[in-house]
Parts: sequence; structure tokens; C-alpha cells
Amino acid sequence: MQIRQILLAVMIGLLMAAPARAQEGINPNIPGGNSALPGREPKVQVDNALYDFGSALEGKQVTHTFKIKNTGQGYLDIRGVKTSCGCTTGTPTKTHIAPGDESDIAVMFDTHFQKGHQVRTITASTNDPNNPQVPMTMQGTVKQQVAATPSEVAFGNVRKGTEATKELVVDDLVGGSNAFVVGPVSNSSSSIKVIQEKRTDGKPGALLKVTLLNTMPVGPFDDSIKIVTNRVPLQVDVFGTVSGDLNVEPAQVSFGIVPRGQDVVRIIKLSNEGSRDVKVLDVSSSTPAVVASAEPVKAGKEYKLTVTLRRGTPDGQLHGNLTIKTDHPEQATLSVPFYAIVGQFKS
Repeated sequence: MQIRQILLAVMIGLLMAAPARAQEGINPNIPGGNSALPGREPKVQVDNALYDFGSALEGKQVTHTFKIKNTGQGYLDIRGVKTSCGCTTGTPTKTHIAPGDESDIAVMFDTHFQKGHQVRTITASTNDPNNPQVPMTMQGTVKQQVAATPSEVAFGNVRKGTEATKELVVDDLVGGSNAFVVGPVSNSSSSIKVIQEKRTDGKPGALLKVTLLNTMPVGPFDDSIKIVTNRVPLQVDVFGTVSGDLNVEPAQVSFGIVPRGQDVVRIIKLSNEGSRDVKVLDVSSSTPAVVASAEPVKAGKEYKLTVTLRRGTPDGQLHGNLTIKTDHPEQATLSVPFYAIVGQFKS
């Protein structure tokens, strides 16, 4: 008897709670449902969806709080907030907003390593059937505090065993009463040496001499110089290519768009600029669809490589590498990438 009375009380409670849940725009017949009743839909409204912060110095944090208001008759749910690169957001102060109420979304834009006009978008997902994705925008101009001239150090093509030096100047773009201090300066590669000196023009900042040492191995290289200052940190990329005695032209093989059912041939040249003669021992491909052979043009100094894309290669994109083996003590293996699009494709 007591069990029946308990069950009856539970059923009565559920029936009484259903209308109240319906008032909030929740379908009581669907577990976890949030469908609004007709005429009682939520409506999202953002006060000032565009925030222009004007200008800010690089390295400063720009903050703003967007206000989202529910001007509808049903409960408004904020289901998530996404941002474009460079922004972080806090959790909305409310994610279940009653009619007439509002929620705050705090946004922070990190201006480190940014410069010039910047635009960031913050998007809130809601259950408003007419506005499920609500964009908010933060924009303005970021002014650099520190700059390097040039902004990157490009060595280009440097012969193996030689050294090359480039210079760059670190400038203070802010000025003011605080003295500009540069240093320390660091980088990762042991084959790139960076020396900091005073500027020759007497202005605040520093002169950096960047030297590519003769220990850098053959092939492309890249490094980053990290510069500490009392304003903001600065990073300068360093890159280039060290060429050895053996060089391949072109550096990669493009077959382009190839009709199905025919062979396609490309010619590449291997040249030896060293003092000793070099033999090509073998040429192999990463896929049977492409074959290659080598023949001497001038024994020990120049070779002609014939590269063939075979007929019958399946339609689609093809990527791979040729491997050239030689008896050169420092360049025993050379790699040449190749690519093709086989067949005709309709858009």
C-alpha cells in the first residue's frame, strides 16, 4: 500500500512539473529536449557586435566584454563559443538565459608577434532558430614596438665549405624615456653564429652579424634568431641552401596533367662541379609507375637522367621521389621529388 502511494505521488509531481518546463521552452516529452513551443522562441541580440579597439602596442593584451541578451520569450542557450586565431574567451557568465536577461562573454586578444590592421571573429552558437550562429568582431591596429631590418635573413644558395655573413639592425619604434635594451640573442643551429654589436649610427638598438659557417651540411637549412628586449621579444627567421659538388636541374620533376594511356618523359641533368670525377651507381623510384635511367654526357662530370611516367598509371594524384646513388663521399644519395595528375577530371 505504501509503494502505491509513493508511485502515485511521483506521477502527480511529474504532471505538475510539465507545464513549468513548457514555460521554459523545453519539450517535456523528449529527455533533455530544448525545443521551444510555438510563439515562445528565444531571440538573441548582441549589444555592439563590433568592437574597434583603435590601436594597441604589440605585446599588450586587448580585452573586451560582449553582452548577449535574450529578447525572445523562450530560454536562450549558449551552446559554445569559437574564436579565430589569436583570441581567448572566458566562459559565458550564463549559458541558459531567461527572457529579458543577458550574459557576458569576455574576450582577450594577444597581440604578441602581430602587426598592422587585425580582425578577430568570435562566434557564439545558440538555440535561436533564426540566428544559431552569432558573430562578434574585435578589430584594430597593432603597432610594433621593435623591428628588425631586414625582417628575415635569406642566404640564398651557398657553396659547401664557404662562409657567408649577413647583417640586420634591431630598431626601437617606441622611443620615450626608457632606454632600449637588446639581448640576450640566441639561435638553435651550431652552424649559424650570431654576434651582437652596437649600431654604427649611434641610435638605440643593436647590430647583429649572422654568419653561416662552413660546417653547414649540404641541403636546405632554416633557423630562428630569438632576440630578447626590454620592450617585446623578436624572432627573425634564417634560411637558405648549401649546394655541394653535385647539383640536379630541375630540383623536382613535374609531369603536369597527364592523359591516360601514354608514356610521359622528362629529362633532368646531374652536374658535378667538384674536382674529382663522380659515377652514378643507381637510380630508383619510390613507385613502379615512374622509372628512371642515367647515361653519361661527359664521364664523371655530367649525366642525363631520363624519367618516365608509365602508361596505365591509375587516375589520380601521384607523388614520389627518385633516389640517385653516387660514389661521392659527401653526396652518396640525392633525392628528387616528382608529381603528376593522371587522367581527366570533371568539376
